[in-house]
Amino acid sequence: MFIVTEEAKKELKRIRESRTMEPGKYLRFAIPPVWTGYGSFGIVIDEEREGDISIFLDDDKVLIIEDSVSEGVDNQKDGDEDSILDFVESPEGTRFTLS
Repeated sequence: MFIVTEEAKKELKRIRESRTMEPGKYLRFAIPPVWTGYGSFGIVIDEEREGDISIFLDDDKVLIIEDSVSEGVDNQKDGDEDSILDFVESPEGTRFTLS
């Protein structure tokens, strides 16, 4: 299962509210080839597509993720462990993590 922590949801909502996004555009959890930045995943602005999973904070849609991406991330885990998207503060700064 792909889980998004409350801290990550709050940060995604803050990011979304700080951007001017066209109607129908959302923040998307992305992996390559959609994600072309540093690291193995990132957050991009994209349109919702059929089969996407929506993540909400209260009644606000804060993230979308393609179902096959969610399954692919889960399949890389050992056993029955959940994949967890979190937002953490560390000595290097704040960032999203996937564990």
